[in-house]
Amino acid sequence: MAGQDHTIPLHGARHTIAAVAFGCLILNILSAAPAWAGYLVDLPDGQTVSTSGYWIQGDMLYFAEDRDPVNVYEVQSVRQDVLTEAEMRDREEAMEEVRSLVAGLLGREEAALKGQEDMMAGITERETTTGTVLDPKERKSLLPGLMSRARAVEDLRAAWSGLRLPDYSLLFARDIKMLQLMSLDASVEQALAYAESGDPTNREYAWEHLRQAVAFQESFREALPWE
Repeated sequence: MAGQDHTIPLHGARHTIAAVAFGCLILNILSAAPAWAGYLVDLPDGQTVSTSGYWIQGDMLYFAEDRDPVNVYEVQSVRQDVLTEAEMRDREEAMEEVRSLVAGLLGREEAALKGQEDMMAGITERETTTGTVLDPKERKSLLPGLMSRARAVEDLRAAWSGLRLPDYSLLFARDIKMLQLMSLDASVEQALAYAESGDPTNREYAWEHLRQAVAFQESFREALPWE
């Protein structure tokens, strides 16, 4: 109505201003905080990505959401935030599954490693007894076993590389295992070269790479999160 006073009383104005300020504060807090997430992934550009889940395969870290994967070796850290009971169960089941897969791979690896150790020990014993390198016929007899072992190690390397890791803590152990298998593969390659040429230098390289492969075993066990 014309002439009516619409002035807000001072006391009411203060309450209105306080309510608006409080609302703005809440909106700022909500917009600044990450969404409810099980994990926080710190990227090299300083950005922190929240995700309900992730896994690592090969060189990449994949997100549960529809988001581009990132190079896992560029990730600064992965931190567990708040997991629901369902997410905790999923994580435990995934860790148990990968633990079972790792046990199977270790069994195959042990067979390949022992086969290489036994063969190299046999060569050393024979050459120590005769005082000379193996003759061509003896060396040729080593070829089938070595070629079979080379294929077994190649399959192991592919299996470890393709293993789906459900937790960032498994990455270091996986990388140690890859180095160990590279050393075992190099030992087999040098042993093959020795079997074909009889060059004792190849035999010594085969021994050295084998010793490196064995040395990596303890480092791998120490890196496993469940050991």
